[in-house]
Amino acid sequence: ELITATDGFAEARKVGEGGFGRVYRADALPSLPRVACGFAVKTALVGVGAQGLAELQSEVRTLSAACHPSLLPLLGACLAPARACLVYPLCRGGSLEDRLYRTPAALQRLRMLGFETPPPPLSSAARLRVLRDAASALHYLHTLSPMTLHCDVSAGNILLDERGNGYLADVGLARAAEATAGSSGQVSHLSTQRIFGKPGYIDQIILNDNQASQLTDGFALGITLLVSLTGRGAVGL
Repeated sequence: ELITATDGFAEARKVGEGGFGRVYRADALPSLPRVACGFAVKTALVGVGAQGLAELQSEVRTLSAACHPSLLPLLGACLAPARACLVYPLCRGGSLEDRLYRTPAALQRLRMLGFETPPPPLSSAARLRVLRDAASALHYLHTLSPMTLHCDVSAGNILLDERGNGYLADVGLARAAEATAGSSGQVSHLSTQRIFGKPGYIDQIILNDNQASQLTDGFALGITLLVSLTGRGAVGL
């Protein structure tokens, strides 16, 4: 079904690419209710393997239970090991990163989303509105039980719809935090052997201690705020 909807994952339907894989535009999927904006099909570049599939299944369960107006909803999933796919609504406003930097590659991605001419630069008010939406979604993830950490907050993972509303996306790296050994038993951090996040957005706590937490998510959100208000890149900011 996904192969048919994306014309065999055709290059002409590719609207993005990231660490997990590529994102393709699909107009309709028979198994899902039709949405006016269309679908974004995110597919792994390579097979995920048994461990990766188990992790993906766990993440799908976590995300399926999450519901917030500014958290990009997971609409469906294909857990075939050879080509795991996640299905989301297509955000036709593009990513905050592309709208900020407007590089040739960014403008090409925006054209693939339907912009016949480059959209105007985002005003300061529009940027703040998008950041408020994303911060609200991140706070929601942190208040779930167990607390869920995003682990990859960045301007590239905040998407806009046609009306300029912001959505926190790419929560495929999201992990349920584990309880510390403290007497309170409150969930506070996640120990990880892999470094998640993009250069410039990664807190030194993760690099030094391999521990992600609300603080490290908050650091990445703070860098995103600075990037959005200055128009500068995250590295060295």
